[in-house]
Amino acid sequence: MLNISFDFDEVTQQVTNIKVVPKAAASVSSKEFDLEVEDNKISLTANAIEKLNVVAGDRVAINYWTVDNQTTYPIISKAEVFTDGADGLKVTKKGTFSFKGQQRTSLLKFGNLFKFTEFVDKNGDVKDNVFVLSPVEDTRETLEQEAMDEIKESVAELDSSKVESEMSEIIGEDYEDALPF
Repeated sequence: MLNISFDFDEVTQQVTNIKVVPKAAASVSSKEFDLEVEDNKISLTANAIEKLNVVAGDRVAINYWTVDNQTTYPIISKAEVFTDGADGLKVTKKGTFSFKGQQRTSLLKFGNLFKFTEFVDKNGDVKDNVFVLSPVEDTRETLEQEAMDEIKESVAELDSSKVESEMSEIIGEDYEDALPF
């Protein structure tokens, strides 16, 4: 579904300010994800903050765990679990932390919405306060791509010769197309 808006000047019969915006598909609720990668930051939900047991000023870190030299996945915890407590990214009062550059690019390869799942090490032990970032299926990029595909299909259906022939049938005579598009 699309929202289309434009300005039409009746005197000059010109169309300006055309905007085509996909209607928001059923968005993923905060109950379905714990972490969202945004522009230059990461947002944690209240549930995620509780699971990680962090408060404003604490530092978190995202690392990558490789299993059998084949499968790699991101994991998150307080920075002190992985390295020195002074390393890592500082959590704000709003439950966000700065996340830019190569770090962000690397995580976006897995998705932009994640759910926390238990982390089990090589010995089969569950680690407390360490979580695997499992991608949520309906990520924003997927929804945006589906909306863009719909736009492309709609534009392809608007073949100008088809429109003109249908207008001729409706009006019953030749007409002059006054609109600029």
